[in-house]
Amino acid sequence: MSNMEWAKKRKILYATVFSLVIILLAIYPVYQVTHPAPTCFDSKQNGTETGVDCGGPCSASCLVDIKPLNVVWTKAFFLSASSYDLGAYVENPNQNSGVKNARYNFRVLDNSGRVLTQKQGTTEIAPGSGMVIFEPHVNVVGNPDRVEIIFNQDDLAHWTRGKSGASAITSKNQKLINVDTTPRFDVTLVNNDSVDSADNLTVSAIVYDALRHPVALSRTSVDTVTAGGTQDTFFTWPTRFSKHTGGGVCTTPVDTMLVFDRSGSMSVNQKLISAKAAAEAYVDVASQDDKIGLVSFGTTATNPIDQPLSIDHDAVKNSIEKIQVEKGTLQYTDLGEALRAAVVELQSGNYTKGAKMVVVALTDGIANRPLDPANPKNKTYPEEYAAQVARVAQSSGMEVYAIGLGSDINEAFLAGRIATDQSHYFKAPTAAYLADAYKRISETVCKEEGFITDIVVTPRAIFAE
Repeated sequence: MSNMEWAKKRKILYATVFSLVIILLAIYPVYQVTHPAPTCFDSKQNGTETGVDCGGPCSASCLVDIKPLNVVWTKAFFLSASSYDLGAYVENPNQNSGVKNARYNFRVLDNSGRVLTQKQGTTEIAPGSGMVIFEPHVNVVGNPDRVEIIFNQDDLAHWTRGKSGASAITSKNQKLINVDTTPRFDVTLVNNDSVDSADNLTVSAIVYDALRHPVALSRTSVDTVTAGGTQDTFFTWPTRFSKHTGGGVCTTPVDTMLVFDRSGSMSVNQKLISAKAAAEAYVDVASQDDKIGLVSFGTTATNPIDQPLSIDHDAVKNSIEKIQVEKGTLQYTDLGEALRAAVVELQSGNYTKGAKMVVVALTDGIANRPLDPANPKNKTYPEEYAAQVARVAQSSGMEVYAIGLGSDINEAFLAGRIATDQSHYFKAPTAAYLADAYKRISETVCKEEGFITDIVVTPRAIFAE
């Protein structure tokens, strides 16, 4: 190669390199704009952060936005000799933030404040969830008076943006037996997801007394609940719950007639959907021996009734799900005729002899049907008729509960003339309160039971990276 050819190629090479440098220099500012450098780890508040390296696009939550944890209860549950189960129920009010690994310390104290023992552990604090913290078989020397749970403050200084994974697991067929000897709690877990199985579940069982004080706590692991399937599980304890020699559970079943408003106003703001879900939850917590029936009403009560008294709780739930508001015509509210149908059913051959009889009536309006056959213009007749039926029910040994939904109701009428007494009336300002109303009724229909059971499936948290 001649010197002239080499010089020419060298000029071309230099020109190419120079051009690339110019191109890179031109592209770099654009790249910086379209690909800004991470700002969540530079100890500065920049970009769209709401604090120093927190909030905005950062996975870390700002402490100024974090609400404190709510410790609902803590307790040492006696097992035998000096052995206790330590438990706590803690609520995280932060809907979008949690802690991946939070160290805690249980402290058991006597009545003088002396620490009898301590037990450390680690838990995940899922966003916006309640959680059971459980330490079984802890040796305690002395007489426990109270229990404290203290979370490590360094861990609570590091909250991460996230959410709780939606759980498709619910429970049914809860049954508590042998409370005066060796208690056993049976429950069926239901996977409402028809596609995916639920695997590696941590399930806690809490037993409360009638005043919602925790009596016992236990935990188990469930390998899998198949898609759309069920899984029976149980919990046992070595010592009795009942303070009475006869035991603490109901010795007779409960037969309940659900009286359900399906008038036109129930179609507003998803009232009907929420009411159905709450009524189905009532069915789920009923004992396997309890019969439940259903009658719905609008301008008239269903005839025949939606569901006769039955121990087939799935059939009852299906009947609840089928309730629809009649469209195309103006719907009125015939509470009295629906109550009458419920009374007739509880006095029929479907009733379990010796069972407690309960009527739970839900309405979101004022009774304005049936019309007075002697004077159709008599506007007081519909309520008078319903009150008369309620008196018949109560005189027949039935307990009548009433739920008033919304503001377009006559509370004085429902509480004073339909419900057995004021304690049997529940106000639900909006549909969101219905679940609590039905739950409270389910807990009180058998006061002599003395115990309330609850199942908690530990939520799975999904944290931002």
